[in-house]
Amino acid sequence: MPRVHLYQLWVRRYTPPGRWIGNDRRPQPLRYRQVLLLCWCVLSYPVTLVGAIDTSDDDIEYQIKAAYLYKFASHVEWPPASFPEADTPVSIGIVGADAMATELNKLTLGHLVNNRKVEVKRLKPGAPLSDIQILFIGQREHGQLKQLLDTIKSQPILTVTESPGALEAGSVINFIPLDKRIRFEVSVASAEHSGLKISARLLEVAQRIEGGRP
Repeated sequence: MPRVHLYQLWVRRYTPPGRWIGNDRRPQPLRYRQVLLLCWCVLSYPVTLVGAIDTSDDDIEYQIKAAYLYKFASHVEWPPASFPEADTPVSIGIVGADAMATELNKLTLGHLVNNRKVEVKRLKPGAPLSDIQILFIGQREHGQLKQLLDTIKSQPILTVTESPGALEAGSVINFIPLDKRIRFEVSVASAEHSGLKISARLLEVAQRIEGGRP
C-alpha cells in the first residue's frame, strides 16, 4: 500500500474540489490549495504535522517554501512606520531565486496578508533594497549573502534565506533541509535588531532558535 502522509489525509478531508483558501474567492489549482493548507496546518498543529513535509518531489520544493513565506508574513509584527498608509501592500523582494518569485506570484494572487495586498518584486543583484518588508535571498546568491544582509542591517525587513550558516550571517529565518524535508530556523536576535517581533506560534515550529526564545 502506498504511503499516505497525514497532511494528505487533511487535504482530502478538508479541501473538496472547487473550494478556496484564505481571502481569494476564486478556486485555486489543487496542488496550491494542498501546499497552502499544509503550511497552515504545520503552523497551527506543530506537534502532529511538523513531520509531514516531504521534499522528495523536487517540483514542489519552492511551492512549499513560497507557502511558508506567505504564512510567515502573518506571524511577524513590523514597526508602524513600515506601513505608512492603510493600503500599503506587503512587498516581498526576491533575489537569486526566480522559481520562488514565480511560485509566490501564483500563490499570493488575490490573497491578503493582514488585510493588505501582497506584491512580489524580482530584484536583480545590486538593485536597491528599499520599499520592501520581506526579502528572500536564494541559494544562488550565497557568495554575496553577508554583503546583502549587511546592506539592510537594522532595517525593518524580514530576511528569509536558504543557505547554510545564514543565521550567523544575519538572516532572520533560514530554510534548512532535514531528512529530505524542509525545516526552518529563526534568529530572535536578528529579528529584534531589525525591529521585528516573531510570534510564539512561529517559534514553536522552528527547527532551531538562535538566541533562545524571547
